[in-house]
Amino acid sequence: MASGPQQADGEALSEVNVIPLADLSLVLLIILMVLSPMIMQSMIKVQNSKAAAIKSLAQQPKEPPLILLLNPNGVVLNSVKVTDDLDLATRLAKALGNREDKTILFTADPHVPHGRFVQVLDLVKQQGADKIALLHKAGAPLLAIDDKSASAQPAAKK
Repeated sequence: MASGPQQADGEALSEVNVIPLADLSLVLLIILMVLSPMIMQSMIKVQNSKAAAIKSLAQQPKEPPLILLLNPNGVVLNSVKVTDDLDLATRLAKALGNREDKTILFTADPHVPHGRFVQVLDLVKQQGADKIALLHKAGAPLLAIDDKSASAQPAAKK
């Protein structure tokens, strides 16, 4: 009984059969090509805000923007503190109901839990906001700088 492929003279073959390896790699490539568009469609699309200079008074926005600030103490809508989610929903519905531009500028404190952020974001969308612009909090540093390293001066040469 032969235990594997053998040549005509009885010696065992020492070559590796690469056809199954090539078949497997082609099947995996096809699977990757089929799944990659599906993965890209399920992702959340985020647009970066684009700033444009207003050249004249006629080009200025007709309505002031709706700014929503989420911090650990609660929610602030256009500098008015909102007590709970029901109050926020009624204020948003009232503010968005008679506006032509239904854009909300939304910013959150870094200490707010992610679940709360998504909950308020969903509430804003349910009340009829067409666009939600996520803002970086104005004046907040992107990196924390140590006071000692910021005030250190290079030594003067003698």
